[in-house]
Amino acid sequence: MPAETYIAKTIENARDAIASQVRWKIALLLAARLHEPLSERATRAIQHPEECSIGKWLLSEHTLHLRGRPDYLAALDQHTAFHGQMQGIANLINGGEYDQAERLLNAAGPFQNTSNALANAIMALDRTVAGKPVPQQFNPVAVRKRA
Repeated sequence: MPAETYIAKTIENARDAIASQVRWKIALLLAARLHEPLSERATRAIQHPEECSIGKWLLSEHTLHLRGRPDYLAALDQHTAFHGQMQGIANLINGGEYDQAERLLNAAGPFQNTSNALANAIMALDRTVAGKPVPQQFNPVAVRKRA
């Protein structure tokens, strides 16, 4: 029996969008650990980014005033990339490759990188809405001791 872990929730703001993204990660991990395929609904939402809750929010009236802005376009791009990564994992789960799917979900690699990039893009979009400056990407620099 397919795992019924997909929960669609109406998203009205960036906080809801990030919560939805976390639910996706949990849904995939749960399906892999339970050794159950994803439901048809979850599989379809993964295949069609515009049909998942985040996609609907990005295309809704809640973000209408942001269309065309670079941070909005970045969020759209990162959302599409996240779905690409989820699709690969969903294919493994639905093909019975549960252990491999779980490894990809937990490993530092493309899925985690894309997931983090989407969360950062959504947070940047939220700061734009709030009128707060968007901080630059954190880039650690080696600190040298003075002699």
